[in-house]
Amino acid sequence: MYEVQQLAGGLVTSGAEMDRTSALIKERLGCGTAWEAFARLYADWGTIPKGTLHSGKHAGETIVLLTMLRLDTPLDIDQRDELLAAAKAYGPQGSDWQSAVLGAAASAVLLYPTEDRQRMESDLAILDEAARMSPPGSEHRAMLELQQAMTRANLAQLGGGEDEFDKALDDAARLADIVQMDPQNRLFLDAQLAALRVQQDIRRGDAAGLAAHIDVMEAVVARLPHDHADLLRMEAYLDNARANLSLIQQQAGGGAPTRPTRRRTVDEVVDSAGSVPAGARGPSLVVSGVGRGEAAMTGRDRQGVVEAIDLLDRGLDLLEPEDPHWLMCTGALGRFHVALARDEGTPPRSRPGHLDQGIAFLRHTLRMTRGPEHPQWGPGAMVQAIAHRMRAEAERHDRRRRDLDRSEARRLGLLSLTASGWSVLLQSGTAHGAETGRRAGAQALTVAAWCLADGRADDAARALDAGRGLVLHAATVGSTVVDMLSAVGRTELADEWRREGAAGAETGPSSRLRRRVLQALADSPYRQRLLEVPSPRETGAALRAMGRAALVYLLPGGQGFPGAALVVTPDGSVRAVRLPGLDAGAPELAGYRAAGAPGRDAGGPPTAGAAPPPRDTTALARLCDWAGRAVMEPLLRELPRGWGRAPSVVLVPMGELGAVPWHAARLPSGRYACQEAEISYIPSARLLCEVAERPAPGARQALVVGDPTRDLRHAGEEAEAVRRVFYPGGEQLGPGAATPAAVKEWLGRQRGGVLHLACHGVVEQGGRHSSYLRLAGGRLPAEELTEGSDRYRDLELVVLAACRTNVSGHGHDEAYSLSTAFLVAGARSVVGSLWPVPDEATSLLMYMVHHFTAREGRPAGQALRSAQSWMLDPRREAPPGMPAEMVARVGRIDADDLVGWAGFTHLGW
Repeated sequence: MYEVQQLAGGLVTSGAEMDRTSALIKERLGCGTAWEAFARLYADWGTIPKGTLHSGKHAGETIVLLTMLRLDTPLDIDQRDELLAAAKAYGPQGSDWQSAVLGAAASAVLLYPTEDRQRMESDLAILDEAARMSPPGSEHRAMLELQQAMTRANLAQLGGGEDEFDKALDDAARLADIVQMDPQNRLFLDAQLAALRVQQDIRRGDAAGLAAHIDVMEAVVARLPHDHADLLRMEAYLDNARANLSLIQQQAGGGAPTRPTRRRTVDEVVDSAGSVPAGARGPSLVVSGVGRGEAAMTGRDRQGVVEAIDLLDRGLDLLEPEDPHWLMCTGALGRFHVALARDEGTPPRSRPGHLDQGIAFLRHTLRMTRGPEHPQWGPGAMVQAIAHRMRAEAERHDRRRRDLDRSEARRLGLLSLTASGWSVLLQSGTAHGAETGRRAGAQALTVAAWCLADGRADDAARALDAGRGLVLHAATVGSTVVDMLSAVGRTELADEWRREGAAGAETGPSSRLRRRVLQALADSPYRQRLLEVPSPRETGAALRAMGRAALVYLLPGGQGFPGAALVVTPDGSVRAVRLPGLDAGAPELAGYRAAGAPGRDAGGPPTAGAAPPPRDTTALARLCDWAGRAVMEPLLRELPRGWGRAPSVVLVPMGELGAVPWHAARLPSGRYACQEAEISYIPSARLLCEVAERPAPGARQALVVGDPTRDLRHAGEEAEAVRRVFYPGGEQLGPGAATPAAVKEWLGRQRGGVLHLACHGVVEQGGRHSSYLRLAGGRLPAEELTEGSDRYRDLELVVLAACRTNVSGHGHDEAYSLSTAFLVAGARSVVGSLWPVPDEATSLLMYMVHHFTAREGRPAGQALRSAQSWMLDPRREAPPGMPAEMVARVGRIDADDLVGWAGFTHLGW
């Protein structure tokens, strides 16, 4: 023990140091391998009388030596817990000795990765116990807490909890500033932390942060000694970081290319791997191959992919199937062979072979990963689906084989989308969920296009819904977790979920708890509710309950497939309507995107005689003309029409189509779509089915909020008029009184509530609070409505007379906005807006919405349509009871001004 401590006094980082340390132990024990050495140590311990100080001390020393032997070979020892129990019970009871033994017992996960989450949780508990034995603020405690933070980061990477990963990384960075270590180990720790920060940057699309962390890694790699055990790993991480920086810059429309670097040859990498211990050579080659291949695919470097496959083949020869790097290697080999099959530089005669090899490797990886809880399962399924699709397209003679490949591509594509749903369910917090699920919408469009090409419209509908509103689905699931766990007899997990929720965590229970809850529910009858989307038959039942004629997904064309509408009808049938003009690259859509949303933020009272600021609505008018000509006119012809009433349709626009006011599409006849049909919106069929089950409340209570920040004159008048005329028994909150707490308190006690909010709405793309209402003395964020377990039952209608309240701050396909947050929180109907709304026109439109709901008893969707038709009528008249100050403004409304009425949308009943 003395000799080992002298030789390995600090952190062991070079291959030579690792070899010397393990060789010393094997030599002193007279053994040839690490396995033999441990067997000798364990046998010697077995000869000592149990329950004695000597037995406990020997058990602790064996654990410490086992850690050193693991530098040579990744030993997974079943007897570790037996030795640890003996050391704790009978070894020296001083906290320093006990803490050192506990820290050594849990160190293996940092030396060699594992996929055993249960073992990692056990190691974390051991490290926590060891840290508590050390004095607060001590060097040893800080080192143990640093080890614990890095283990938590590894666990989060394996399980997919982004909040857990971010918190662990922040803790590790803080502790790294406390722990004292020699310059070389400090250098290596800096590189490790930068490599982990790179993963955050890639996830967030942060080019500036990525470039800064690349600079750190380059400086560190240049100074690491050539025989450093993790030099190859760091070089691989650096290659991958550079490639992702180039990709993010390309997607952003430019940016300087990453600096070219000399790439070591395959033989040089293999020679370098020879300097690390034998047990680490295979993993080193695999990590190096994965990094090189990912960078090469991003940079379209065919030769780099070929070299990566060579490195991976050599690494695989050195691994056993139970090594966690095995699946990393087989999954990467599958991806890279498929990449070569797709590359135009690959000789045509070689492409089928690469494709078959890729499919074989990916099939093996998918089988071994077993389910969506594994981080490789979803991406691997999608790449395999693409490979089957390629093979089907290449098949010219065997129709049966072609059909089998197409069917397998559809099946795997749908599985990959299921994995996206699992990943989002795992996240704690809306921002992390949106980051995790942001690619799901694009994947859903790809899979849906395959399904439509194969004549499988029902599968296309499933694919589209699986990529939509995943954060909203996660919020809905989260509110019922306790009930589901209690129903399946997991009361201990239900209690733990309640405790974490009550502890006041800003984003709800942690990912570590969510992972255990999901696993418990995935093995229960609730699995379908968690992971599956509604069938067309279930969607049809929801449409019948709500009196809707159809649910329509709008798919933009592009990348080889045409635009289409996918129509689900109340009888559960699904059909596709071809819409060739529905193209994501349409000039009208691009022009609208470039011009930005119309209108202006509602401001304060105008000064006397001042003209309103000019508004350029040209881009909006062109967009609405295109939407009518290319989409709504042919679509409305296909919808069933009931006797004596317009068809009622619910739209699910995919991607950037969510920014289009489809109800304001101008038809070739000159009329608007909302004059021919009742048009509502919904993020997904999942949410439609959820809302359809909400019964209409018997009572009706009201809260009207107006001008809480004292700078919306017409909003204040509007609120006063709405409360006095339509809800005389209701409550009203204005400046000073309309605080977030007051609004939430009313929501908690209302029954059959109507909530009208005339105030400022703000959207901040990608922020922690992505959208919020500005109330008196504070904000009411959308996230506060969805992340907790509180739901507002019997909430009938929410009218958001504010700017951008149906605009997502987390991407169009997530459709996460104030409007959808209120829908998830319990509202049956929500009226929200797509752009900054003009104060004067909005006040009249909102008054008329309440006129048609409260006076004429119309459902909210019909009421909004009637109010918008009233705004469009140049001969409009004020209804009886409208206050005189509002009547005076009725004639000033310009029927041709789209900004004043077209921005408002309806969701729900």
